[in-house]
Amino acid sequence: MTTQLITAVSLSDEKGLQKDRQYLFSLQVSDEGVIRIITTDDIEVYYSSIHDFLISWTKISSLGWANDKETFQKMLEELKGNN
Repeated sequence: MTTQLITAVSLSDEKGLQKDRQYLFSLQVSDEGVIRIITTDDIEVYYSSIHDFLISWTKISSLGWANDKETFQKMLEELKGNN
């Protein structure tokens, strides 16, 4: 499964998120089309469609992607090291 590293601003305070806060998270889409995000704060959120995801976030930016967990972890660590 391909994992996308995303930064975006939450448009709601549901599901443990804080409205207007920028989050860094991984985005995964299952074969069934369910979208799963896990923030670096360990908040896990699911969306049933891309529409539901897009209306929940603003200023969505991709920072890269990985096809395996090791590559994703390395990318995330490199990003954290640059902050």
